Order: sequence, then structure tokens, then C-alpha cells
Amino acid sequence: MRNIVFGLFFLLLSVNVFGQRTDNVIFCSLDTFLVKPISENIRIRKTPVGSFTPYKAVWCEKRSKFGTRFEFGVSRCHYNQKTRDWIGNHGTPNFNFILLYDKVNFGFRFKPWTVNPNEELSFHNKVLPKYAKLNPIKLDFYIGYSFDFTHLSLEPYLGMTRNIFEVINEDELQETFSFPSITGFINGVTVNKYFRIKNYEYISVFASIGYSIVDYAKVHSALGKNYFEWSLGISYKIFYTERFIQKID
Repeated sequence: MRNIVFGLFFLLLSVNVFGQRTDNVIFCSLDTFLVKPISENIRIRKTPVGSFTPYKAVWCEKRSKFGTRFEFGVSRCHYNQKTRDWIGNHGTPNFNFILLYDKVNFGFRFKPWTVNPNEELSFHNKVLPKYAKLNPIKLDFYIGYSFDFTHLSLEPYLGMTRNIFEVINEDELQETFSFPSITGFINGVTVNKYFRIKNYEYISVFASIGYSIVDYAKVHSALGKNYFEWSLGISYKIFYTERFIQKID
């Protein structure tokens, strides 16, 4: 896994590895056809038949403003000392679904993981032991904007995060635990290097850093606030297309 992370990081930073911007390039077929007033495929409207001159054309497609992006990566969360004493800094998979409108991104990020507490804490007079299996789940909702450069795309984002704690081995512990979910704010920036695989479909290597403003003292008074995270991964991005007829000489 470490080699994969270093490989993705090197690929992202190396400008010698050819990357592409998600430009709105028009793609046209090489096959021509004759446009007539009435055909099986095309009907010319609002043009008198007698005044219409047939012409040669090709089918073309251009990028729609709407699209989607799917990301999969690994993240590392770094807490302040008080929170770190309880659950430590930890890694987590990073699943991301993003709706696109041109350069605007509307994203949802899901980050699950399982840890064993480093120390025992009491919640509602129930002690959570060190051998408990605790899921610190993070759900992020955010909006971002893409700035495209020659080799890279820079995408700052801002949004809200919801942090949920779940104990998944309550049967083994013979005890039930409930924790309040806490909501906070997130901000950060993602760097993408895109590679076109087909017209308006891309894969990319990305790196992201972010900072979350959350108050874990709402879960327990012994905990602290906020956390920093970084992520590395790959993504698949596709824009929907619009087809049109292009007249040729």
C-alpha cells in the first residue's frame, strides 16, 4: 500500500507525465452524409422545400455542462492531542461521489473506519473499553470549483461534515452505547491530474488536503476540537454529451 501511495504522489507531481485538461473540445465523425429536406433521420423545419439546398455534413458531439465524478482513495486523519489520546490518528478509505455543472462540483464523501480506543472513557455511566471496535464515520457535503491549468486542475472546496461514532461489537461487550453526532465545517483543496480515455471521459490521480472545524467535546468533555486530513487516490470523470450536425464544405 505504501508503494502505491508513493507511486500516485509521484505521478501527480511529475509534470513530465502527460496530463490533459478537461477542455470542451468538439469531436466529429469521419463519416459524411447528405442532409436533405426530409430523410429517415432528419427533418428540416421552417424551411420551404424548394429553397433548401442539400449539403454534406458529419455528426459531432460537444461536452455538456453536466457530468459526474467518482473517487476512491485513502485518507489520513490527524486530531489534536486530546482526541488523539482516545482514538489516535488513523487512516480510512475515501469514497466520493460528485455531481458536476461545468467547473462547479457538488460532492458527497464517505469515510468509514474501525479503531480500538487508546484509553477508556465513560459515556452515560458506561465505560467503553479499549477492546471495543469503534467506527468513527465521517460524512462530508461540499461545493467546489475547478481551476484548470496546463497539467493540473486545482479544486478548492467548502462544506459541512457530520461525524458519527458507532460501536460495532456491542454483542461481544454485552452493552449498548450511543453517541451524539456532531456537525462542523470543512474546507480544503484537491489537485487532479486528468488523462483522457475517450472524448469526455477521464481518469485522474488526485491529492487532497483539508481542515475540519468540529467540536468533539460534544461527544465527551475529555476530547478536543478539529482535525486535519490528507488524501490520495484515483477518480473517474465523465461529462454528458450533446450531438449536433456540422456542415462541411
